[in-house]
Amino acid sequence: MKVDINDLSGYFAKIHFDVIDIRRAVIEPGTKHFGTVTSPFSGIIFPLRGQSRMFFDGVPYDMEPGKVFHGGPNMSLDKEVLGQSKWDFMVLHYQVYGNTQGAFPYALSHYELSPGYNSRINDTLYRMYHIYATTGNLSGLRAKSLFLIILDEILTCASCRLHDDSRELTEKAAEYMENHYMEPLTVPELARQHGLSSRQFAYLFQKHKKMSPNKFLIEYRMRRARELLCTAACSVADISARVGYSDPYYFSKLFKRQTGLSPRLFRKNKN
Repeated sequence: MKVDINDLSGYFAKIHFDVIDIRRAVIEPGTKHFGTVTSPFSGIIFPLRGQSRMFFDGVPYDMEPGKVFHGGPNMSLDKEVLGQSKWDFMVLHYQVYGNTQGAFPYALSHYELSPGYNSRINDTLYRMYHIYATTGNLSGLRAKSLFLIILDEILTCASCRLHDDSRELTEKAAEYMENHYMEPLTVPELARQHGLSSRQFAYLFQKHKKMSPNKFLIEYRMRRARELLCTAACSVADISARVGYSDPYYFSKLFKRQTGLSPRLFRKNKN
């Protein structure tokens, strides 16, 4: 499932929980286990080396370093080690108490986060693991402190990477619009190309381009129309079609709104 980082951050800020344990496992290549279930507790999986595929309630996740995965308690679990390397990972179990009213139960769900490689996450994780391994007992307060440090790093890094990805997505969308401006483009169509809803796509475009997708497309088309009016000896109807508008009247209306002049008057004043 897709996760809203802000919602997830707010959820963990509100819930009451205890850290149960942290474990490490190294699994041989080719190993497969089907028909099992997850722990009775919520768990966060940290890939350290190698690759595996796990199915939480039938939903597949390809696990590798740089990503973090969450599984809810008592979920059906199938897993297999991929490739020729050993699968090395840690899993941190925690338990939530009470009910967070009005919040999505993230602790009971499965999802993936992509913080990338972060030395502070790994260092804190190893520190937590070695304390558990050597003493067998870690105070609840200290466990929560280390857990929250790890969680903060995961969410901060995942949010930053998501921001970078959305900027790249916006640039690709803008480039596509500039290369296909003569076609009948729509926001829903552009959004589908990037696996987003129209609302999500429009929000990201506005965030990074400081204007809506429609405004960006209209301004680019009008810029191309101005160039054609100055250099091409074709009719206004032809220019309208060449910049993506099948209706010359609608094109003329948009052009005048953008420039203050009709296409014919604009061409006359430039000659």
